[in-house]
Amino acid sequence: MSELSEQAAAALGDALGAEHAALWVYGLANAFAGEARVRTAIDDAVEQHTRLRDTAEQAMRQAGLTPTPAQPAYDVGAQVPDQSAAIDLLITAEGDCEVGWRSVLDNSDDAGLRRTALDGLTTSATRATRWRLTLGRQPAVEHFPGQRS
Repeated sequence: MSELSEQAAAALGDALGAEHAALWVYGLANAFAGEARVRTAIDDAVEQHTRLRDTAEQAMRQAGLTPTPAQPAYDVGAQVPDQSAAIDLLITAEGDCEVGWRSVLDNSDDAGLRRTALDGLTTSATRATRWRLTLGRQPAVEHFPGQRS
């Protein structure tokens, strides 16, 4: 990839920002993870979000753009007193990643970038579903991941 349209570049920048935020939120959630299965799921998610973040940064550099760095902290808008509240934040972070990657799909014609975006969208949607199931929420699956009204 060497060139991105203005819309594709903006969408990729937004997806990268969502990945940065998700990694930060996963770090926060890890402090409240009381169950081994939750810690394992967090570790797996961090690995996947790191891979997607790195891929997005590389795609931006290849297009001659400067990737936006992560912020030192993110406002989560609420207190996080326990594992359930932390998982709620993870669901929100995954939803933000879904929106970011869906926008890349909608705005890019580059096959490699679209594959990355589809990977980001589907893995975030799958993780969000698993987190909803962990909390016992129904319905656990969104009908159209990444599409917000």
